[in-house]
Amino acid sequence: MPSKSARLLASSLSFLALVACQSIGTAERQTGSLPGDLCGKGIVGAASKLGGLDYTTCAGTIEIDDANGVKAADLFYTAYFAKAASPQKPRPIVFIWNGGPGADSRLLQFHALGPRTLQGDVLGDNPASPLPVADLVFLDPAGTGFSRSVSEGAARQLYSTNGDLAATAQFIQRFLKSHEREGAPVYLVGESFGTWRAAGVAEALIERGQPVAGIALVSGGIPMGEERDRALMRALTLPNRTATALALGKLDAALTADRARTLADAETWARTVWYPALAHPDRLDDTSRTNVVAGLARFMGLAPSMIDPKTLWVSPREFRTKLLGAEGKTLGIFDMRQTATASDEKAGSAAIIEFYRRVLNYRAGQYAGIDIPELPVGNDWQYDQSPITKESLARAMAGEGPPSASQPWVLRALEKAPTMRVFVATGLYDSLNGCAANGQAARDFPEPLAHRIEAHCYGGGHMMYEEASEAPQFAKDLSSFFSKSH
Repeated sequence: MPSKSARLLASSLSFLALVACQSIGTAERQTGSLPGDLCGKGIVGAASKLGGLDYTTCAGTIEIDDANGVKAADLFYTAYFAKAASPQKPRPIVFIWNGGPGADSRLLQFHALGPRTLQGDVLGDNPASPLPVADLVFLDPAGTGFSRSVSEGAARQLYSTNGDLAATAQFIQRFLKSHEREGAPVYLVGESFGTWRAAGVAEALIERGQPVAGIALVSGGIPMGEERDRALMRALTLPNRTATALALGKLDAALTADRARTLADAETWARTVWYPALAHPDRLDDTSRTNVVAGLARFMGLAPSMIDPKTLWVSPREFRTKLLGAEGKTLGIFDMRQTATASDEKAGSAAIIEFYRRVLNYRAGQYAGIDIPELPVGNDWQYDQSPITKESLARAMAGEGPPSASQPWVLRALEKAPTMRVFVATGLYDSLNGCAANGQAARDFPEPLAHRIEAHCYGGGHMMYEEASEAPQFAKDLSSFFSKSH
């Protein structure tokens, strides 16, 4: 959940919990007659409906082993299956998770992509769900939801970037094998820190011989290792800040008449003026520095005195605390337009646990974050994919992401899988990402890889799907992405 993202943004198959399904909406309960026995052999299931689409809901766990073949965890999933239109044309299957690290899949499942999402405090049909074009499997990583490691030692391994990637890849392979879906187009969707999981697992699956049709990276940028041009990526966060200042009424009146023009001008100025200044501040004379400060004040809404004339850099944390600091307000990390206390993340918990306990009749375990307090997954996380340096930790403390760099998982996966595609989604008011920055990062990939990456910018925050005006387009774009494998 978002609160975890704010903390330093991180061999046999056995089903140990009963997989149970029950009708939702207008459909009547059926048992033992589901097409293809979608929940698994011998498992009772039930048909449900989303509009005219018949689908099946399943919930259960898959056992995960450590490197020595010893059981390490039971990972919980919620799966939604619909019948393929033709046996010769298998439906795509999409594995979906949130970030943290330490977040369960509630946000993407019950706020955005599942066939039933929260409408206030109750679950209702979600006509924007991509379920009509692809089967959906929502995964809760170890220590979240109903997923649990078997020991403290296993938890230490699983609560790490590399351990998490290995466990997730193993989960997907075992899930596909148990449902005889190895030949289906496979997609991975991750939000925030979950983009690392999607990118890293894609590479791992490809290396193991499991094709991956595509990955969707939501609000986490493009994991590419150390920034190749940090000054440019920093400069291209300006349009997000300009949009925020516009929304909060902090820009000069002359900039408010034509919002699209102002955002375009901000990006142009960032590329032609701020970027060179950030890249080589030592080359500027006093007059040039004064002009850069004036431009930053104009496009960010900050007083010139708030901007360091030596570095000419305004960190995400500085912008959030300074823009409305005189009013005693701090901008939200996930949506910079918001200054009030975030809405209760527990809202809808009763409906969600009822969905599992009563609707699906899932009785095993306790849901971390609902039945019991959240487990300290994020606090205990080991960023072991690359070293934590003094500089990388300082950037993390300033709001620029995790405490150490990712690996270039996306580049390596694209090189190893000639047909894999990448979908990138960014919110315009997110302090952790930049629409222009992510678009540039996509274009910076070498040809012919760059043309397999599509970048989208939405008028929302980190969870852009919670913006009523953007949610349908976000889901529509993902549905189109999944459909391209047909």
